[in-house]
Amino acid sequence: MPETPPSPADHDRQQTPSPTAGLWAGLSRLFGRSAPAQAMPRGTGSGKAGIHPWLAAGEQVNADVLIDGKVVARLEHKAASPGLKRLPAVVFDLPVGLKRIELRGSHIDAQGQATSFKKRWTVYDMASVSHPLYDRSLPLPDRIRAFGKQSRLIDVGDPRLPDGIGAEAALVESEARLNVRLPAPVREVLCGAGIGIENSYLLPPHGLQTPIDLLSGLGGHTLSGGDHALDALLPPSVLARYRRSVVVFVEIGDGLGALAWDPEGVVPQEPPNTAGDEGNPGARPATPNEGVWYWLHQGHIAEPALLLDDDYKPRDAEAALTSIFKRLPLSAASPGSSDHLLVDTAHPRNLLQLHFDEPRKPGLRLRSYDYHCSLY
Repeated sequence: MPETPPSPADHDRQQTPSPTAGLWAGLSRLFGRSAPAQAMPRGTGSGKAGIHPWLAAGEQVNADVLIDGKVVARLEHKAASPGLKRLPAVVFDLPVGLKRIELRGSHIDAQGQATSFKKRWTVYDMASVSHPLYDRSLPLPDRIRAFGKQSRLIDVGDPRLPDGIGAEAALVESEARLNVRLPAPVREVLCGAGIGIENSYLLPPHGLQTPIDLLSGLGGHTLSGGDHALDALLPPSVLARYRRSVVVFVEIGDGLGALAWDPEGVVPQEPPNTAGDEGNPGARPATPNEGVWYWLHQGHIAEPALLLDDDYKPRDAEAALTSIFKRLPLSAASPGSSDHLLVDTAHPRNLLQLHFDEPRKPGLRLRSYDYHCSLY
């Protein structure tokens, strides 16, 4: 029998657990552990969901997708290779106020054995917490402040600066020191807000540094020599990337991590280093001079996870900055039961992973906000 693909929860335990797991208590206070989607404040109503099967090679699933008893889509997928693919097998709308999502169909294993299944999930909607992040009528710093006020999951204040210098002047000095010009949304956020998420934080304008600086300082590494030397731990290409990149956000939890920007972008077909996405074509260069954003972490220090779109091209600065809140405070949410499903009707890209613990037992889970394991 082929090996059953691990669930996201299993993968998280094998990799790096979220340092913000305690923030689920904050989400629970907002809409209650037992409050399903219909009892919650309405979101923007723009959400879509894609089902991404995580199957072994040769496995197949054919099923109707139902929302509140009505068939809305047909899922038909046969896995040519194992893993979780970036492109969904089926996409459908998530209406505001939905109560249940159901799958009815058949699962065929790699040996051709077919079994039928029917599974229903009670839906919990996070739109009342997340919707400010997607309100493009507001400047990004205002959206972040609104998210902080609405969710109470982050601390947002003014940037902390040395006496006698403004945020813009401090940022210009940092850019000159690092020999970069940051993308406009990043400059806007750095000069407009100071952000904390438990022990993690947005760097102040005067405190920008390279990943090498961060890992050699706070991370306890050396550049050369000793058991934790970066030149021994990192391939030359990754070491070069860490030398020329700029850290924007520092994550302190189970190990040290960061969100960083490489102004040189990607090289064709370099690995994205995103979990479960086997057999992908690799990164593709995009707009010149826009660089590439990535998450790094001491737990997989030689494999920075690139932020790429569906075409494997680098995502923009706004997507990178909002990923901070999707991957930390929002990823701490837990449905509490295998019969419950978190969705976000304000999010235009709900990634729902479908896997089978047993042939008749499908599992469905929101992966859009998965800590270090998200494809989006």
